[in-house]
Amino acid sequence: MCVIVYKPEGAVVSRRVFDRCWEYSPHGGGYAVWDNGKWVYEKGFMDKEEFYKAVKDFIHSRHARAVLHFRLATEDAEGKKNILPEFTHPFEIQLQDTKALLFVNGRFSESYEGIVGAPKVKKFVEDINQLKLTRKQYEKLLAGNGLLEGLLRYRGERARLLTLFEEDKKPFFSPSLSKGWVRHEGLWLSKDVFRLWSVYTKWWEVWLWESW
Repeated sequence: MCVIVYKPEGAVVSRRVFDRCWEYSPHGGGYAVWDNGKWVYEKGFMDKEEFYKAVKDFIHSRHARAVLHFRLATEDAEGKKNILPEFTHPFEIQLQDTKALLFVNGRFSESYEGIVGAPKVKKFVEDINQLKLTRKQYEKLLAGNGLLEGLLRYRGERARLLTLFEEDKKPFFSPSLSKGWVRHEGLWLSKDVFRLWSVYTKWWEVWLWESW
């Protein structure tokens, strides 16, 4: 699955964290940074070093607030993985009273019908935009145990969503930070990529030892 990294002021994203997230989710990246009272974003990075070059100045600064997204491609309605720049995150959300940027980590319910040639998140964004919600309605819809709770679960695991409203530097987390987000070196991660890496490494060492 994808990885979302939220970097508040006071924290930094080390090169180790950046590299580990890319290793786990290497199908493209995007970011948003709070700059002069608004969120500025760029996406479509398909090369790790190009992505790092674009973000290194602010992810290593304790004065910056930013969000990074590392994509791991999922299947479309035909079972194909579309590893393309346009499917990196964030996606633009148009609400009645504001605009927003959406980052997603996780899969949607198997009952949520996908589309050909694109991941389900693209359809989800299109569906949300057609509803013409207010910010309050949007937050209520995505809140834990909200109306979309079933849609945001795939085989029991809840997707993590982070939304940035254009006028607010504080992100909206779905579910809340205490439910499914991981604290690491002052950052908030949507996935504990270091624990997963540790488990994989131990498995690999055991396999090598037994094979030897």
